[in-house]
Amino acid sequence: MEIYWESYGDRGTPLVVSHEGFGLIGMSGELIDRLAENRRVIALELQGHGHTRDIARPFSYEAFGDDVAGVLGHLGLEEADLMGYSLGAGAGLRAAIQHPGLIRRLAVGGLPFRRDGWFPEVRASMDQMTSAGFDYMQHSPQYDAWSQVAPDPDAFPALMDKMGDLLRQPYDWSDEIRALRPQML
Repeated sequence: MEIYWESYGDRGTPLVVSHEGFGLIGMSGELIDRLAENRRVIALELQGHGHTRDIARPFSYEAFGDDVAGVLGHLGLEEADLMGYSLGAGAGLRAAIQHPGLIRRLAVGGLPFRRDGWFPEVRASMDQMTSAGFDYMQHSPQYDAWSQVAPDPDAFPALMDKMGDLLRQPYDWSDEIRALRPQML
């Protein structure tokens, strides 16, 4: 799996930043530039998002966690901090759980550690995510940004289906989070 990434800054422990669902690096505004004033920032785009081509593999937080660790290995980094939002939070959290020796600190937002932590109306909305909503999504800023950089501009409906499949999967990482090193969180 080839993951698209960009590097900014050059000081301190690297910080890997990952995006929300349907997101890409360019949607982070000034955040990456501000973070890179004091440290190296590696921004990445997960499977099927932005510049990163999709592959014949279902979306899973576990696979995304391995992908994050793979980027660290590819770059020869022995340790990094991770920051992610929503989908990127799940990728970062799973990387910390599955590859704790690589992760020094973790900052995540917009994702509960178990599926029933979402408000019921949010879960109901996630349960409806399929390519059937493409007519609506193709008018969104997310689609516009994605379609400008995607290696396969016709793949957005498949991205929607894979995101929906992921969002409907039950998960509970309570025990695995308890096992993380306290200084990581």
